[in-house]
Amino acid sequence: MADDAHDEPAEADAIAIQRLYTPAMLAELVGVSVAAIRRWERQGTLQPVRVVRRLSHFDFEEVGVARRLAQLLAAGCSLRTVDRRLAEISRLLPDNPRPLADPRVVVEGRRLFLRLGDDLAEPGGQLLLDFDETSLADDDEAPATISIAAGQRSKPSGNGAALQTLIEQLQQEAIDWEDAGRLDRAAESYRTLLLAAGPQPEFHFALADVLYRANDLSAARERYYSALEIDEEYVEARASLGCVLAETGELELAAATLEGALQYSADFADVHYHLAHVLDRLDRPAEALEHWRTFLDLAPESPWAAAARDRLAAAERGN
Repeated sequence: MADDAHDEPAEADAIAIQRLYTPAMLAELVGVSVAAIRRWERQGTLQPVRVVRRLSHFDFEEVGVARRLAQLLAAGCSLRTVDRRLAEISRLLPDNPRPLADPRVVVEGRRLFLRLGDDLAEPGGQLLLDFDETSLADDDEAPATISIAAGQRSKPSGNGAALQTLIEQLQQEAIDWEDAGRLDRAAESYRTLLLAAGPQPEFHFALADVLYRANDLSAARERYYSALEIDEEYVEARASLGCVLAETGELELAAATLEGALQYSADFADVHYHLAHVLDRLDRPAEALEHWRTFLDLAPESPWAAAARDRLAAAERGN
């Protein structure tokens, strides 16, 4: 897929990349899953400033939004509860399209407040949102299961709007099963989604991620391959495939796959980081050090930067 409307001018790339975070980096930085970051991006709660070959990059403002979302999760709110409360706060602040980016909105435990001077309140003077135990109780409900008849699975419906609605329902079902920790059911939903929607690379990628989290590495590897067969420039799928290959001990193939990802996106800091690890394991230290340095040049504020600095320091000491 070609670079989309979020892309910045090429001459600004080298400077801008240093201030941006990929989904994996952002997830590590704020302490949530990559799946949560992608969910919030799909909903528009997080907005990338740059998307290149399906790979999103987020700036420091989005880090602040992600931290607030992570605070709610850490306080005991589920992703589904956060979704509902975000919808509520959007209705309460209709003139603010992104209330979590508003510095007046404050997270306190499971609650969201609006700061008015020295007070924390909603515009009318009352508590803005209260994530109490009652509001959390319905999160234990299992996602509603969408069934598809055999005829619907074999070919697209003639009613485009109905098919699109079905696809959206199936995607939400899969996401809800992920949130519930039912990776087996999430995988089943994604497979059904692929039958309904056809071979879409982003759905193969989502299924691969679920299979990876379920520790089914061989199945995850095949789904990453499937995504790349449809879109060879899907750099995040290529990077994830390289990581899976490294975990299964196929180091030469992992290195080649990660090097291939850099052919499409030379500034993909995550890939330099993972490739450096693989090259160290292959006893190719000179090449590894080059990628450790490049990673730090691209992402000096990454949550992984300390590990890279430690590796470079060890090299200087001759270890």
